[in-house]
Amino acid sequence: MAKYYLSRDIRNFVGKYKFEGKVFDLGCGEKPYKNLFPRSEYFGIDFENYSKNKDFEGEKPDYFFDDDYKKTFKLPFSDMQFDHSVSFQVLEHHEKPEIMIGEMARITKKGGLIFLTCPFIGGLHEEPNDFQRLTKYKLEKLFRENDCEIITIKEQGSLFSALSMLLNEQLNHFATRNRLRYLFSVAIYIPLFLFQYVSFVLDVFVRSKIIFINYSVLAKKL
Repeated sequence: MAKYYLSRDIRNFVGKYKFEGKVFDLGCGEKPYKNLFPRSEYFGIDFENYSKNKDFEGEKPDYFFDDDYKKTFKLPFSDMQFDHSVSFQVLEHHEKPEIMIGEMARITKKGGLIFLTCPFIGGLHEEPNDFQRLTKYKLEKLFRENDCEIITIKEQGSLFSALSMLLNEQLNHFATRNRLRYLFSVAIYIPLFLFQYVSFVLDVFVRSKIIFINYSVLAKKL
């Protein structure tokens, strides 16, 4: 569900704002969204033991963080080296979100775009490297402090999609405990799966401004 909203927003933003030139992806993993940037030279960085998706065959990062990264959190690039920078579902895993956004701004050319997504509601994941959930007010502050102008902050999903996602995350966690729990989870999986699709419709009619899944943030480097 979160992936649906994420891919939709990327397509919409890239279609509207173009993202031409060199695009840098911080925490790129296997570059699952590279194909949504057809006008770009797409570069990415991650750790050498980056998370791999068994259901997706992508590309390796172009760069890897060095041994000092977790001490300084500085990217190995010069100022304004890239036309635009992006990062998808990484901010919650960064120990210093203010440095992460600052570094994205530093390596982006003036007038370039910075596109970032992060969860607002969701279960713990990739533990123990799951450090925070930020509100739009904190995100706005961090971008302003790094000479960036917010173009838009968009909430992804709403009340029912958030509820559906949380129920599925809890079910997946519950099912891993033992075989009996796994069999019980299989029995109730279909109703929850159907509710996931119903929630897309319900979100259209019952919009919440305080409960949703993710943020999509688009900013311009001044």
